[in-house]
Amino acid sequence: MNINKFMVLVAALVVSVCSSAQEVNGITYQFDKDKKEAMVVAKYIQGQAVPYKGAVNIPESVTYGGVTYKVTSISNSTFGGNSELTSVTIPNTVVSIGLHAFISCTGLKSLTIPASVSSVGSGAFESCSNLTSFVVDKDNKFFDSRDNCNALINTRANELVAGFNITVIPNTVTKIGANAFQGSEITSIVIPNSVTSIAPQAFYCCENLKSVTLSDNLKTIGHDAFSDCISLESINLPSSLTKIDEYAFEACQSLKEITLPAKLQFINEGAFKGCSSLTSVTNLATTPLSIYYRTFTTFGKLIVPEGSEEAYRNMPVWKDFTIISDVTMETGIDNLPSPITQHPSPIFALSGKRLDKASKGVNIINGKKYILK
Repeated sequence: MNINKFMVLVAALVVSVCSSAQEVNGITYQFDKDKKEAMVVAKYIQGQAVPYKGAVNIPESVTYGGVTYKVTSISNSTFGGNSELTSVTIPNTVVSIGLHAFISCTGLKSLTIPASVSSVGSGAFESCSNLTSFVVDKDNKFFDSRDNCNALINTRANELVAGFNITVIPNTVTKIGANAFQGSEITSIVIPNSVTSIAPQAFYCCENLKSVTLSDNLKTIGHDAFSDCISLESINLPSSLTKIDEYAFEACQSLKEITLPAKLQFINEGAFKGCSSLTSVTNLATTPLSIYYRTFTTFGKLIVPEGSEEAYRNMPVWKDFTIISDVTMETGIDNLPSPITQHPSPIFALSGKRLDKASKGVNIINGKKYILK
């Protein structure tokens, strides 16, 4: 995230607490006198943000004005945008971590979430690019980091809330949460077959992400889920997929070809807007789906099932493509091109079903059709 934009965000989130915040032993708090509770907040001096530096050890309690307060929360954007913060010890009295609390803490390499934490705000650990160890206390009833996955998972919902460069998604996760990998420096990711949905902005602005293997059981991709993944070159859209929401792949300028599954029921506005290298689209649906004019901004080759070309030529938006019906290549399995023999890629039947290997008849590989006799 751009640091200037981040500081504007911080200012907006903490403006209401700056005037009443007090610093004790290098940490700034806001005090609730009625509940005798303290919240760690961003540090400001004369209206200017001052970053926390080095190692910060948050105590279980703090005394101010002769009153002892229990430290129960970390506020929005408290440590955000900070390259000089190297470690934070969170005590087992903290129950909530606010929005963007650690966003862009590039100096942070490890973090442990105690058993007491029951609430974590969206984007709390976004763009922590050097975080190589993320652990949740085994006694936490709300979150976990199962299978040493180096991720934050909502235990009850089986939802991955926050992921990092070193995250391996467990095959018990059913949802990738909103902003989960936003701003991460991951280059590739495998999403296990247990996952059925990807929430909005889950991989937003992952600029180094080149390849994604999606779950075979994925049904929905949320808005802006892969938006601004400028290095994304390939992605398999499984036969189970029914919805691609608005701007899901906007500005994926390295994406060259895609295959839309036959069961797809909805593609929202701008889903492939700004995909400037997208020159080949294979649509497995025999009946063209009604889509928005701004779903695509480039119109190259459109490959459709045999007998469907007239329907696509008469359909708004689809008719703007160069429509080719049932493009095939007569070949034996030994002569199948590099997508199989050199760089294994997802293989689909004409129906949209994903195959473990090429089968007799029409096989779709990287948006192209091949006949195996």
